[in-house]
Amino acid sequence: MAETFICKICNKRRARRYCAAVEGDICSLCCGTHREIAFTCPLECIFLQEAHRHEKVAPQTADSTPADLPDEAFLNSHEELFLVCLHALVSGALQTQGTIDADILSALEALIRTYRTLQSGLLYETRAENAVAASIQRSFSDSLEEYRKLKTERDPLSAVHDGDVLKILLFLHWLGTQNQNGRPRGRRYLDILRQGIPAGGIEKSASNIIVVGS
Repeated sequence: MAETFICKICNKRRARRYCAAVEGDICSLCCGTHREIAFTCPLECIFLQEAHRHEKVAPQTADSTPADLPDEAFLNSHEELFLVCLHALVSGALQTQGTIDADILSALEALIRTYRTLQSGLLYETRAENAVAASIQRSFSDSLEEYRKLKTERDPLSAVHDGDVLKILLFLHWLGTQNQNGRPRGRRYLDILRQGIPAGGIEKSASNIIVVGS
């Protein structure tokens, strides 16, 4: 007769699935109740991924869309830079322990303020107050600087324009505000971002996309 396991969280109901966050078997109710609230769930968890696919998020409205948000045509024409920024943001988030969606948004907000200042002709870096967000911001900036150097070496006449980076940062921040699940330890947005990176990372292709941080 198969052994029956009791949920490690409630110690009442029958366990239905293994939870890496508590390193034990738990019931379905506790999984749904405590997911990304009491525990930081591993992004690889199939139950977390399934929940992220079906969670309701804040509806998008015209008022929530920034006036200077780049359109699809801009993103398509700047695909290489967009992928580099995406890769840099995800890498920084995954390499920083304890990262949640709120940290990523804080890092993006600090980066946006920094690039807006650059647009005005001043050189001043706004730093995120949160240590985790600051780490993500620093990692992003380092990766982008590496990309600038590689791009210049490949073509001395080419350049990464700060205004273009700003537009991509605005889009990534807007995307994050539209894809939070509201849970204290929510990482739905991070899950979406990492799935947006092409299989195998950012590779050289017909468009000569430069490998950064791989």
